[in-house]
Amino acid sequence: MCGIAGIAGAGDLRVVGAMASAQQHRGPDDAGVIVFDEERVALAHRRLSILDLSPAGHQPMSNKTGTVWITFNGEIYNYKEIRRELMGRGVTFVSNSDTEVLLAAYEAWGEECLTRLNGMFAFAIYDRRQRKIFAARDRVGIKPLYYFSDKCCFVFASEVKALFASPDVPREPDYEALRTPARFQISPYTGFKNIFKLPPGHMLTYSHGKLNVREYWRPIVTEQTHISEPELVDRLDTLLNSAVESQMVADVPVGLFLSGGLDSSIIAALMRRYTTQDIHAFTIRFADADQRYEKMPDDSRYARQVAERYGLVYHEFEIEPDVEELLPKLVWHLDEPLSDPAAINTYLIAKAARDQNILVLLNGMGGDEIFGGYRKQLACLRASAYRQFIPGLLREAIESGMRRLPVATRTRGLRTLRWAKRFFSFASLNELDRFLASDLSLSPIQFEQVFKGAIDYHDSYFYKAQEAIFAETDANYLTKMCLNDTKVFLPEHNLTYSDKATMAAGIESRPPLTDHRLIEFMFQLPPDFRIRGTQQKVLLKKVAKQYLPHNVVYRPKAAFGSPLRAWIRGPLSEMVHDLLGGPDMRTAELYDRHAIQRLIARDSEGVEDNALVIWTLLTVELWHRAYFSRESEAASGPAKMLLRA
Repeated sequence: MCGIAGIAGAGDLRVVGAMASAQQHRGPDDAGVIVFDEERVALAHRRLSILDLSPAGHQPMSNKTGTVWITFNGEIYNYKEIRRELMGRGVTFVSNSDTEVLLAAYEAWGEECLTRLNGMFAFAIYDRRQRKIFAARDRVGIKPLYYFSDKCCFVFASEVKALFASPDVPREPDYEALRTPARFQISPYTGFKNIFKLPPGHMLTYSHGKLNVREYWRPIVTEQTHISEPELVDRLDTLLNSAVESQMVADVPVGLFLSGGLDSSIIAALMRRYTTQDIHAFTIRFADADQRYEKMPDDSRYARQVAERYGLVYHEFEIEPDVEELLPKLVWHLDEPLSDPAAINTYLIAKAARDQNILVLLNGMGGDEIFGGYRKQLACLRASAYRQFIPGLLREAIESGMRRLPVATRTRGLRTLRWAKRFFSFASLNELDRFLASDLSLSPIQFEQVFKGAIDYHDSYFYKAQEAIFAETDANYLTKMCLNDTKVFLPEHNLTYSDKATMAAGIESRPPLTDHRLIEFMFQLPPDFRIRGTQQKVLLKKVAKQYLPHNVVYRPKAAFGSPLRAWIRGPLSEMVHDLLGGPDMRTAELYDRHAIQRLIARDSEGVEDNALVIWTLLTVELWHRAYFSRESEAASGPAKMLLRA
């Protein structure tokens, strides 16, 4: 896990060195910079040493003749198999690193080397023979790659903040992209004008001033299999074992984010099969005082049960985070205006692991998207039956009544009513609108009230990008939802905050359930292997019950949540009051102050549950202050991100 950077057309040792320094948290162990006179190309690297800890793994790395150079972030899990194949072709190696194998794979197969890789990666190769930069991002989008390109230069890095070390990269908000109902940006947009992120499963080339971006992988949906269910269970079991075993490869200790949920628990069980060494598992829980508005299930008891069953070294922390300090810090680290409080949870766990000298943590990311585990997916299926069997006039009366019900008192939340109001707010919509509305930050009505300018919800990039995914296949509704979540929500939201939050603590995070072989396998299957009746993750649970206790496999669904509503009404209330809707609001060009004030008031009164909306608005405001205020232009880290008027 590392930070990479580079420039073509305006390469400069000082500038590219500053780009690397801006990402020091991603690679505290080593740094390297090289500049080439031809094409004015420069490459830089910050290293977190995971494989081959020796100086032989130093980057940027070259081939033996110095004609091909690479800067690489990530891990190639099947590098040993590729290495053996290349050695059979006469290639010799001087290190034990996957970086050297990747470089040799490019020399052997060119851009087609991507089809042979199993891993998480973002890399750039400078081929001096062709005067070409070749860069790529892994299939699912675990590792980030941002870039700026104009007629004079091409600049890239693992994080946006590094791009701003180049004087050629402008610092300007992209108001068109920011007008989104979601709490995250969708590739190629970032919220920064003319700064883009390479989409998952894509590669690019930059040569002689020309940039070309193309897709090299996407999941293929067939929903057809002639294999019996027991054989499918065996096949999934084999794939899961292979994914976990391969992602445990490291020359440093490997641990686990253990929530006590199905996904992280099955990873724990499989990890134990492949090592006799200590496995450190990390779990957090929030104090009861922080949960007065939303009592969350006690994940920790399930986590303790799994840890005891498999002999894990268990670390459990009850936390009362200083959210007023952590939120601005995480906003700076996330780069993009991404607003999920789970980033704070993730950072705190990663920091605890780093304190124990555990540098790699496996996690359960991807299980809900790929195997059908989100509540919203089941709710949307239930809404289909609701639309079919309840007459329109009766639905209208039910939904009108639900809108008038409160979701909280001044001292506690009414969770069941909150869930019911959420369901009836989208249940009568068509399939696409229902699916998107089930997990928005802003509802379509709120979207049109809050944003200045005449943009319609259905004209937003958020809507159009996902409309295209729904239209690309004639698959079952559930399969379409899972495909959309796998192609959008997983990479743009979950994997983005996971990468940035763990790297802020100097930790490498690996998600075995996003192995592309698992994704390809699941999208060959009919939808009832995901959800049958009210049971979710059907096939995954059939595998899991071979390893885990019944009460862990079939426990109620619990999100990786934070006490958001208590934070909004408690420690963040002053920040909300000071920064949103007032005369010094920096995002006044984007939002309508009066509409925001109404949202805050209705949330405070318990009439509406607008906590996530308020969190999103606050995040974007803090993001704007971090990156576009006068103070931020000279900032070198989150400590400079002061909330000054």
